[in-house]
Amino acid sequence: MVVASLVVVCSCGLILTFAYGRDQGIYALVARTVLDGGMPYRDAWDFKPPGIYLVYAFARAVFGSAHWGIRVLEVSGLVATVCGLALMAKRWWGDHRIGVLAGALVALVHVQLDFWHTAQPETFGGMLTIAGVVVGTGGSSRHRTGWRYIIAGLLFGSAGLLKPPLAGGGAVLAFWAAWEALGQPAARLSRRIAFGWRAALRPILLVLIGGAMPFAICLGWFGAKGAMAALYETLFVFTPHYTALGWHDNMLLSLCYRAVAQWLVHFSSLMAAGLLLSLACWRSLRCRRNVGLLLGIIAMQLLGVALQGKFFPYHYAALWPITAMVAALGWWKLWRYTVDNRGRVAVAVLSVGALVVASMRTATKDVPGSFWQRSLRRARVMLIDRGDQEVLDNLATVADVDAKGNRDVAAELRRRVPADGVVYIWGFEPVIYDLAERAFASRYIYNVPQRVDWAAERTRHELLADLHSRPPDVMVIADADVFPMVTGNAIGSREIMEKHFPELRTFVESGYGKVKRVQDFDIWVKR
Repeated sequence: MVVASLVVVCSCGLILTFAYGRDQGIYALVARTVLDGGMPYRDAWDFKPPGIYLVYAFARAVFGSAHWGIRVLEVSGLVATVCGLALMAKRWWGDHRIGVLAGALVALVHVQLDFWHTAQPETFGGMLTIAGVVVGTGGSSRHRTGWRYIIAGLLFGSAGLLKPPLAGGGAVLAFWAAWEALGQPAARLSRRIAFGWRAALRPILLVLIGGAMPFAICLGWFGAKGAMAALYETLFVFTPHYTALGWHDNMLLSLCYRAVAQWLVHFSSLMAAGLLLSLACWRSLRCRRNVGLLLGIIAMQLLGVALQGKFFPYHYAALWPITAMVAALGWWKLWRYTVDNRGRVAVAVLSVGALVVASMRTATKDVPGSFWQRSLRRARVMLIDRGDQEVLDNLATVADVDAKGNRDVAAELRRRVPADGVVYIWGFEPVIYDLAERAFASRYIYNVPQRVDWAAERTRHELLADLHSRPPDVMVIADADVFPMVTGNAIGSREIMEKHFPELRTFVESGYGKVKRVQDFDIWVKR
């Protein structure tokens, strides 16, 4: 278990070097707005559920605006998750080492997802899922179990505020507890049936009550702030159209197949091998307590991934803590059999074999270099080249996102715009607002709504109204930012403005002069 603990520690250290990706920049800017008294959707627009902005707001309130703040919170949650897995293994199967092994698998996949696919809603939702299972399956007395079900429901409901399908894990827990309750004997045989059904309904109702609390509190917050209309328009009008992009020419069964196939083999060879080992010794594992509960939660979360239809790597992030627990059972079974029956040579062969399996497939996607290469560079930044910004910028650069370019544009804005000035960026890099520490002229902190077919006409009119009522001191026009999976087309921001949004082009060219180009950004200053 020393090796497993070392994997967790090293993974946490590497995570602390992660910068923001595009999504993290959005969450941070909305969190900044919340801490300034504004509201998501109404005052800073994005289309993720509200829970993630509250997580970032908490990190920002405690640690400040530096990028490492959310990573400290993320590492704290990861360590708590490992402890939760160890507690579950001890409670269910009498050996905490299975949970520590599961924690090492989780930490390894987590760090392999790198900066872009971590600190996402699913990241924290997976942590809350483990907390909900730990709480919901503990306790002995009837009174204490009641409160545990309510708290477990609250945790799963909070996960649902991060990503709605994750709340389904609470339903799985509730029905699993109800099924177990049906097997409990009643005091009298004549009351057995009635007693069983009352006992079965109890966990369902209590988990439902706890699960509804976060949603009720959140709706109350939006109602008190007068932001319910913006929440409804974003989550129930805009977002379904965005989700439908992934459903084009696909059936639910094909989406489910893709979700399961990628979960099994696309991210981690260690996880896949562990699941295969668990399947191989299924007869001995199926009698282990609560394995069925874990598989039920996995199935619910995979259904959520399929329904989203995008299959981004971070969409699977909430699955890995639960998956790791099942995979760890398989690895642990093989390890104990080898140690107890095959001697030291076999143990050495198994250890080498595990290292070989670990190198076959990692969860590192969409970034230059392998996981192992990037980890060495990050370790060098931590231990030798303390805080080398050039290396960190290179590690935070992917596709059309250039970390150094964003920092350079932010520096230009700080130089040209007074502290109380206003900026507008026509593009998809809201992190620049945060790096520059300048206000934005419109609630549309990035231009996806103005680029999608189903919302362009209305949101363009609203954007122009914002710009006319609060003219920015500087306009920044992005170029070559193309992402069809988000916008449904392969057209960049500048091309959209020049060919399809003449009103914005007229506004820019009549009131501003182009003074500089930084990377893929043109900077226009008010005449």
